[in-house]
Amino acid sequence: MTDLPAFAIVGMGGFARTHLSYVRKTEEAGLGRHVAQVAIPADQERYPEEISDLKSHGVEIYASLREMLAAARDRIDVTCIPTGIPLHRPMATAALEAGTHVLVEKPAAGCIQDVDAMLRARDHSGKHCAVGYQHLYRPDTQRIKAWVCEGRLGKIRRIRTFGCWPRGRTYYTRNGWAGRLSVEDTWVLDSPHNNALAHAVNAMNYLACSRPGESAVPLSIQAELYRANPIASADTAVFRATTDEGAEIFFAVSHCTDQTLHPVTIIEGERGRVEWSYYGETKVRWSDGSEQTFEKPEASPRVAEDVAEVLLGRKASLYGPLDVARAQTLCICGTFESSAIHDLPSNLRIEDPETDITAVRGMTEAVLRAHENAALFSELGLPWARAGDRISLEGYRYFPTFRRDMV
Repeated sequence: MTDLPAFAIVGMGGFARTHLSYVRKTEEAGLGRHVAQVAIPADQERYPEEISDLKSHGVEIYASLREMLAAARDRIDVTCIPTGIPLHRPMATAALEAGTHVLVEKPAAGCIQDVDAMLRARDHSGKHCAVGYQHLYRPDTQRIKAWVCEGRLGKIRRIRTFGCWPRGRTYYTRNGWAGRLSVEDTWVLDSPHNNALAHAVNAMNYLACSRPGESAVPLSIQAELYRANPIASADTAVFRATTDEGAEIFFAVSHCTDQTLHPVTIIEGERGRVEWSYYGETKVRWSDGSEQTFEKPEASPRVAEDVAEVLLGRKASLYGPLDVARAQTLCICGTFESSAIHDLPSNLRIEDPETDITAVRGMTEAVLRAHENAALFSELGLPWARAGDRISLEGYRYFPTFRRDMV
């Protein structure tokens, strides 16, 4: 490729703003150019100044992805798709079929068959499909991945993460799919581990794998799902998965805590233990007793820049290809197969009228205890906890397979 990669973005609000910042960074770095943007008619009325600014920089505006691909696919190298989960599969496959590379926002899709359909479309097109798991594009993540692949940490025994991210009513009413299991015939499985903190699940699978550029393959999972909010899906989850390399992956997360505590990931290896914060601070204790500390990275994730560097031949492979993202979706499907969604006791719910956040008394402590002990809520003896089934994920290709009550 002699010219700089040409980027197009679908949408104007929400994560489209984040993707716009990604693309602008490629322009500033001399790695790409922004040539087109989809702004549906409602967005053209809502964002007139932004659209005027885009046009002044030579960006072509289209009313739909279909219109943009029909008119400009020969001038577009990468289509950025920062849309809602239900649109990831149809939009990504449409862009790949049109002959463009794709950068789709996390999670890759709502169910495993949608991810596999995207993989087939990618392979048939011969194009790249990257997923916007921002942590994969940071130097701290790649440093730990290198340690794992080089064997410096020894065999990985367990990776565990927690997250306490309270979310209120506005979070669940911001669009038509938030808090839902499906939208018409499209699975969404919106939940803290498949949306706000999906990147934590993805990172654990990625770092549990000693193969460069790959994620571990989850082979089995046991989960517990709960909710306190008036939604169809879960707002609280805990699960334990085993992988093809024998590592255990453990996650405890809730949107119903009374405190905001950012994720902390603990990686336990035979030769070292890593404590890795959400923002990238890293502490390592090696088996010989020595310790190392690394500050959080100063630079922001180089998401679109990574795609551009691959297209320009400066890198051999993407940090966040669709293949790497598949493991996260597999885990999510497994959690909804393993557990029904249990309502948390109403007498434990505390509603804050100012924030519209429903917190559950004791949930922050429950998440922290679960993480510290790598124990499911039911294993902690919590009176409201209900154990889920242990589900095999070997050869898993279709959701739902086991839990017929999901249909």
